[in-house]
Amino acid sequence: MIIAHITDTHILPKGQDWLEKKETNTAARLALIVEHLNQLTPRPTALIVTGDVVEKGEKEAYEHLKEILAPLAMPFYIIPGNHDDREELRLSFLDTAYMPREGFVQYVIDDYPVRLIGLDTNVPEKDYGLLCKERLGWLEETLKDNISKPTLLFMHHFPVKVGPQCFEDISCRLEGDFENLIRSSPQVLGIVAGHYHKMCTSLFGGKMCIIAPSVAPSHYFAADEDRHVTGIDLVCPSFMLHRWNGGTQWTSEAFQAVEPNKRLPM
Repeated sequence: MIIAHITDTHILPKGQDWLEKKETNTAARLALIVEHLNQLTPRPTALIVTGDVVEKGEKEAYEHLKEILAPLAMPFYIIPGNHDDREELRLSFLDTAYMPREGFVQYVIDDYPVRLIGLDTNVPEKDYGLLCKERLGWLEETLKDNISKPTLLFMHHFPVKVGPQCFEDISCRLEGDFENLIRSSPQVLGIVAGHYHKMCTSLFGGKMCIIAPSVAPSHYFAADEDRHVTGIDLVCPSFMLHRWNGGTQWTSEAFQAVEPNKRLPM
């Protein structure tokens, strides 16, 4: 099974540009990703989208997002990030079978050889994330439902340290022992997340936690101890492929979607 993974698309209503800069055109970047995913052979079984799918949680932005994703040749599953509005996201995707009709946007996809569990770390009007007692309790009960099927968790905010203090301050806060829950759940392959706009890997609960690079542009960081953001990196939009090879074996690769006119033929 191949699971495609994108994050931090930061789509705006038509006619607007991310950070008000034409060079950051997130709609064009996402459209390029869709084109690349559709051309892959073998084609991924599904796509998971780990939050910050729009920039300001506006209905018009979600409509624009749906239009860009419409040509996608595989099912996709979205969870909210800190830039998302939980209720606008829900209303925009209420026509999908997986979207919860109320409460947190957390769900289980059991249609594939790997069980996919989406977690909602959104805290309205805050940049940091949270897995509160209620959300962690739901996850604990959900994991107990099937202790034998390989399971991948996906969330927006990461629960690990990445380095720059500005991102440490807005990582995922926990109201319970999430790490021990992961450690004591042998069926959990690992966690995939977003939020950082750069690829980063770490161990969490003895399992791999993989933070994916973003579709939207990334950041430059200062070289000082604080490592604050100093600029925008217009690196090509990125996606990941997570390949499950049976049992607890899985591998992850990051790719950049490069426009045909920018590729050097061999």
